[in-house]
Amino acid sequence: MANTTCFVRAAQLKELHEPKELLSLSKLRFLKGLARGAITEITGPRSSGRTSLALYILAQATQAGEVCAVVDLNNNFHPESAALAGVRLEQLIWVRCGGNAEHAIRAADLLLHAGGFGVVLLDLSEATPRVLNRLPISYWYRFRQAVEHTPTVFLVCATSSQCKSSSTKRIELKVKAFHWTGAAPFLLLRGIESEANLHKARAIQPQILSLVA
Repeated sequence: MANTTCFVRAAQLKELHEPKELLSLSKLRFLKGLARGAITEITGPRSSGRTSLALYILAQATQAGEVCAVVDLNNNFHPESAALAGVRLEQLIWVRCGGNAEHAIRAADLLLHAGGFGVVLLDLSEATPRVLNRLPISYWYRFRQAVEHTPTVFLVCATSSQCKSSSTKRIELKVKAFHWTGAAPFLLLRGIESEANLHKARAIQPQILSLVA
């Protein structure tokens, strides 16, 4: 099968998707920073804020002048939404993998070994359990070795933890409440409140992150 993985600059693509509604993260604060040279996972169900959190991290990195990359398994990345979240698209490489998990893994491997990126995001958010279960565990050890002793933050975004012991931290997001405005039957969703727990390697208890949205 031909390799249909597409490496592009996100700024070159316009109006491919309608912008998604994103959580307001202008007041989001972390008690602890993300570790460079290590793997950090962002996990949680749909609408838990995982995409918004990933975009917030990319925004901070690109605004600081760092070049970042998104490996997008199912072509879910929205350049317009990312720009609204503060991501500088001219600093971002977008790798579209068309649902091919093998291509996504290989693309992430190439980017990590190439070096020079502030953040590399591997987005597996919409992957089915069948696809995720077929990913070789050995790749996560390979990724850990590739990113060690580099200035790169390697983010893995998925519904559940994939990296096993290879990740240094895991940010677990859960939907806490939905906030509505208006009166029935014309209610409008105003926002989603999420709870985030920070799990560290070798930590006994998860640490609650300070998230305000």
